[in-house]
Amino acid sequence: MRTFQNRMKQLPPSCIVNSNTTWKQDASTVAGGHGQGNGTNQLDQPVSVYVDDDNENLYISDYNNHRIVRWGFNDNSGTVVAGGNGIGSRIDQLKNPSDAILNKKDSSLVICDSGNYRVVKWFRQGDTTSQQMIIPPIRCWSLTIDNNGDLYVSDIMEDEVSRWKEGDTSGTKVAGKSRNAGPTNWVFNHAYIFVDEYYSVYVADMVNGEAMEWKKDAKNGTIVAHELINEMNPNSPPRLVGVVVDCMGNIYVSHALTCQITRWLPGAIFNGTIAGGQGCGKGTRQLFIPQDLSFDRQGNLYVVDTMNHRVQKFAVEHD
Repeated sequence: MRTFQNRMKQLPPSCIVNSNTTWKQDASTVAGGHGQGNGTNQLDQPVSVYVDDDNENLYISDYNNHRIVRWGFNDNSGTVVAGGNGIGSRIDQLKNPSDAILNKKDSSLVICDSGNYRVVKWFRQGDTTSQQMIIPPIRCWSLTIDNNGDLYVSDIMEDEVSRWKEGDTSGTKVAGKSRNAGPTNWVFNHAYIFVDEYYSVYVADMVNGEAMEWKKDAKNGTIVAHELINEMNPNSPPRLVGVVVDCMGNIYVSHALTCQITRWLPGAIFNGTIAGGQGCGKGTRQLFIPQDLSFDRQGNLYVVDTMNHRVQKFAVEHD
């Protein structure tokens, strides 16, 4: 029987975040930032971050190091908490993990083991670790959990998001293709996903450059954000990757190729660039292929800065 957490509340981003919130434009590096590598203070193309406010930790999917790393808010190095045993398909190994979320009910990590086409669960109790595969086979890319403890998984091969309740042997489709792609135009559309307190599913459609909202039980999705034209390279493909939503329903998305984070008001109304947008680079105001996004309870914004091999924190501005 597949088990997920029973009743963990998925805390939404702090409700102090709204359409008027601003962030300091100079970010601080809170994980990585010491070049590409596999040292304890290094990352190699990280792709996702989970913020554990209760214990002041970040959980980072360190994609090319085939591991999940826990990084304290004020730490100078990280600790491997899953994988790290070389690339492979053994139950104690990972292959290009793309997302990980903390299950506080049983102190486990639920991980998209993307390269092995499976979702796995890692339990840590003291100095011992045990693992189990909970959803095979699936080309998972992103995970999230709703207020009921139901697990949502994006499947980039099927181009859909499914919901898994405790004990399910198959998932229920809750978001589907935003385009009818034929067999000669098969693309991996879905990037990261988010579920709000009303059970609406938000999906970053990477290839078509859109963020879609699928309301609970909806048959079709609605575009809530889209890619911006790259003035330097107007013919560049759209690449929306990360998506997160605040308590007021404003949508925040990461633009991988224009290296910026933008905010959209309900109704797909562009509200401006809130971070990055200074050209792609490695400065404190720059990003290089930003991907997953997350807020902490204070409204600080965390951005996975993939090709700079770091996670950046944009501190919220206080009046």
